[in-house]
Amino acid sequence: MEIRLLGERDAEQIYHTYMEKDFPPSELKPFSSVQGLLCRGLYEPLALYEGGVLAAYAWQTVLPGCPGALLDYFAVVPGRRGGGVGTRALRALAAYYAPRKQTLIIECEHPAFAPDPAVAKRRVGFYLRAGARATAMESLLFGVRYQIYALPCGGQETDSELRADLETLYRTMVPEPYYRGNVIFFGG
Repeated sequence: MEIRLLGERDAEQIYHTYMEKDFPPSELKPFSSVQGLLCRGLYEPLALYEGGVLAAYAWQTVLPGCPGALLDYFAVVPGRRGGGVGTRALRALAAYYAPRKQTLIIECEHPAFAPDPAVAKRRVGFYLRAGARATAMESLLFGVRYQIYALPCGGQETDSELRADLETLYRTMVPEPYYRGNVIFFGG
């Protein structure tokens, strides 16, 4: 699988072509927020190709000095789903980040609070089958409840280390006064 780092223009095209359909509005940040993170060098939108054709995309928040990277958005493009592309893509991402990150942190909508619990359970199962481990952490982000998973890249982090990473990542992504009351972590 070939991984390409996207520039702003290509990222915006994927945002409007795929992401607006793949993610509910409550989970999708405005592209202007993505642009701000890109300008600050804190965001890595990646496109994953198989046979020269876009197969998946994965957008991460990555901070210098922070051992964990946050998998902010991940999806396999329509027409490629269900054939193992997602698992191959996650494994390729882990290898891609292994030289500089310990963990890819994954937030998955909590099945007990999801509008469609069956879909949320399938998503959790997918991440676990792809090699992620469940943590003891959960979060409530702008009214959406998530369970936290960790995909090892260059090593293993404890739950308390992952929580510190998440707090650092979110404090960088979400300025005050928006952070307070909208970004809440449980456990770890």
